[in-house]
Amino acid sequence: MDSLISKFYRHYPHLKQNKAVDSFISQRENQKLIEDFLQQPSAYKEDCLNEAFKAHYFDIRFTSYVSSSLYFHSVNFDKHARKYSERHPLTLDYTADQEGGSFIDLVPDPASDIAPFTNFSTLTECLENEELLHAFETLTDKQKHILDLAYVQEFSDTEIARVLGVSQQAVSKTHRKALNTLKSILEKGEF
Repeated sequence: MDSLISKFYRHYPHLKQNKAVDSFISQRENQKLIEDFLQQPSAYKEDCLNEAFKAHYFDIRFTSYVSSSLYFHSVNFDKHARKYSERHPLTLDYTADQEGGSFIDLVPDPASDIAPFTNFSTLTECLENEELLHAFETLTDKQKHILDLAYVQEFSDTEIARVLGVSQQAVSKTHRKALNTLKSILEKGEF
């Protein structure tokens, strides 16, 4: 291989230190063309070698073109996206106060939220509104238990059904009926 390269550069000294030629020579199929040409030089073999180099050089240039084109298009896209977001900010990005805070800063972080009734075991302990408490007391024990599981323990209807050993539809029906009962009692003022 080294003798082939040195022989080639003796034949073409002006191509030394050319990276495109070095990458061309490093490919096995091109080494075969060079070896054939150097062993028995002919115009046909030189044309084959030149055509192979033209194809190789085209690949290099095309790859370079696509690469730089992608780079400049991505830079241009980024500029346009930033300009658009500066001109059309989202509602949450608007300034909310004089200190420079935005509305997004006012939204509570869901990761740090604590469940609303973690210190309680039943809704009876949680309810502060006397009317709602009296209305809640009129519900059946089953309805109260389902509401406790739904709002204090934050169980879904499916989870409640699994705990109680009933169907999810039965839980949903009882849950809905309990809420409707509370609503009607509060609307009528029957406490």
